[in-house]
Formats: sequence, structure tokens, C-alpha cells
Amino acid sequence: MTNHEIKTIDVHELKNRMENQPNLCLIDVREPQEWQELHIPGAALIPKDEITVLIQATTADKDQPIYLHCRSGVRSLYAAQNLMDIGYKDVYSVTGGIIEWAMYGYPVEQ
Repeated sequence: MTNHEIKTIDVHELKNRMENQPNLCLIDVREPQEWQELHIPGAALIPKDEITVLIQATTADKDQPIYLHCRSGVRSLYAAQNLMDIGYKDVYSVTGGIIEWAMYGYPVEQ
């Protein structure tokens, strides 16, 4: 594993980008049980341990911006590192994850 500089954004910037780019590639890297309890509308679910295997089904374009989130921002950093290791170039980890997203009252689905 190579150490890449992982770009991060906060939940406010993510919300702003989602409003301006409705088809933005947002991936929730938590586990299915966590996803069922609460998730961001429009996010795809790919657990962090499966992301390098399943990412091609979501986007094969390694230049497309990809936004990863988890519960608080730790697993998304790990997943971002793994995507960059296999050649994805524009990967962001959302700091604060869904906890912060929900705390600020942004939309969630249960």
C-alpha cells in the first residue's frame, strides 16, 4: 500500500457539491446493517473491505471524482487509500461522516 495524499471535504462542502452535481459519485463504505439504519439519499453502498473489487460496477472511470463516507471519517480514509492504490485519481473522504451529516440536519433515509 502506497501512502497517497487523500483529499478530504467536510459535510457542508459535500452537500454543496451534491446540489450542484446531482449525479455525483457518493459511496457509503459502511456495512449493510449500518446502511439500513441510516444513509444519505443517492449514496451507493460498497463496504470498505469490498471497495476495490466492486468499484468498477459503480464507476470504471478512474478520473471521475469519487466521494467516500462512513460513520465518522475513518473507514472512508482507508477506502480512499485503497482506491488510489488501484489507480483512482480524484478520491475524497468526507470528514465527520454520516454522524456529522445527520447532526447538521442534512437529508437521510432510514
